[in-house]
Amino acid sequence: MDNYVIAHADKTVLKIRGINVKGLDASALEEKLTEKLQSVVRVIGVTGSSIDMDLYGVDAESILKDEAGFIHAVSLSDGITVSDVTKISYAKKIVPVNFDEIPDLQGCAKQRWLKGII
Repeated sequence: MDNYVIAHADKTVLKIRGINVKGLDASALEEKLTEKLQSVVRVIGVTGSSIDMDLYGVDAESILKDEAGFIHAVSLSDGITVSDVTKISYAKKIVPVNFDEIPDLQGCAKQRWLKGII
């Protein structure tokens, strides 16, 4: 099978640290933030003290401009408690790659091994 799917997503990756997370309903948080931002939000990682999210169609700069408002919106979710040290520790837009700059697609190491390439 030599079919490849290449997708581009206008996405910002965001990490909030310094929170206390216990009993979080991630889908409820996604719904709340999706409504507030009028864009799709996906929780991609949760620990006891941080949350990682993908925000689609939202610039990192706009989130950082209203960091306090964004953190407040997150804090309204059950299972999250903010503190004095709560902050956005990472907000970065994913960099697009030109299709012509993608190297020859040979598949992962297992696929190459199965095809006898390696």
